[in-house]
Amino acid sequence: MERIADQLGGSVDIQLCTSVQSRLRIDLAQNQQDEEVLFTLLREREPEDALLERCVDLAQSEHAAIGSYALELAEPISELCAGSKTSNADATGYLLRSSFDYIRQHLRWEDAIFFLGERYAAESVDQGALKAGLIRIRSLQDRHLRVAD
Repeated sequence: MERIADQLGGSVDIQLCTSVQSRLRIDLAQNQQDEEVLFTLLREREPEDALLERCVDLAQSEHAAIGSYALELAEPISELCAGSKTSNADATGYLLRSSFDYIRQHLRWEDAIFFLGERYAAESVDQGALKAGLIRIRSLQDRHLRVAD
């Protein structure tokens, strides 16, 4: 997103825009749903842990904010993918950079708490249950996609 912001006002890499658009539309939601599986397992393992509850609530709140950023970016990125110039390069550039910074900060925080931390790390949950939950989520997504097609 920062590279796209850097290119505004000049020639924008359409392949890059298409890649970012796909990541925001598809990958973002899929990753957030995958994390919901982890959050459920962590909550089941530590049902009385108030700190865990606050961390999960914060992650979910940030997921909603990131989803809002993705919705805001949908139109300008679609225009760029079509080869059009944005109507307001400064505003689009600011939104792209702000979104990128927010997402990067969120990912760093999640890494520290849920993926690299000791207490709530993904490795601390039942790996079989995690795998089964991820498979279930993906199979539901596949079914949904087939219906939409």
